[in-house]
Amino acid sequence: MAEIKAVIFDLDGTLYNKSHLHIRIILNQLIRGRLIMLKRERDVRAMLKGQYFGNEDAFYDNFFSNIGKNNARKWYFDCYMPQMAKVLRKHYNLAPWVKEYIMPLREKGVKIVVFSDYGFVEEKLNAIGFDLQLADYLFDAPSLGGLKPCREAFMNVCKKIGIEPQHCLMIGDRDDTDGDGAKSVGMRFVKVEKASKPMEMDVSGS
Repeated sequence: MAEIKAVIFDLDGTLYNKSHLHIRIILNQLIRGRLIMLKRERDVRAMLKGQYFGNEDAFYDNFFSNIGKNNARKWYFDCYMPQMAKVLRKHYNLAPWVKEYIMPLREKGVKIVVFSDYGFVEEKLNAIGFDLQLADYLFDAPSLGGLKPCREAFMNVCKKIGIEPQHCLMIGDRDDTDGDGAKSVGMRFVKVEKASKPMEMDVSGS
């Protein structure tokens, strides 16, 4: 078995327990009269899942075009994503195992990566109390050209960190996004449930 040189963590549902997050976001947008926009965003996200658009600009052009609202871009970047970070800061915390799991990996020289399907990665990590110095790289799927499980997005992560997929381990909470994307490029995958600690895995390759 190939040596693990990078561990790639999903964010939502992996680094923190996202129970009731969807309900809290719905209530947040309901108060602001943006529930229809939220539904369109979720529908379009599901529709574009796994498709590759080449780059961030092309992805967002398609994303907002399909949402079909004139102010969708402004709502998303100025309201929805900042409000999500505020909800996280108020109600959610980093899973207690994360730091103790990461530190031994870093001491072995394993690269630590966070790869989220959403933008605002740094803001969301700060909101849940993740020390940004624990990660070597932060990525979001739109900036890589497509939402998980887009194969090209996973390959782009590997290219940017300079490590072949067979030497990477993906840790995430969803088989259909994190798991399918990882497996499509030959990357190992470990699933977690409600931000539980991943099973112990020897990263030496032995």
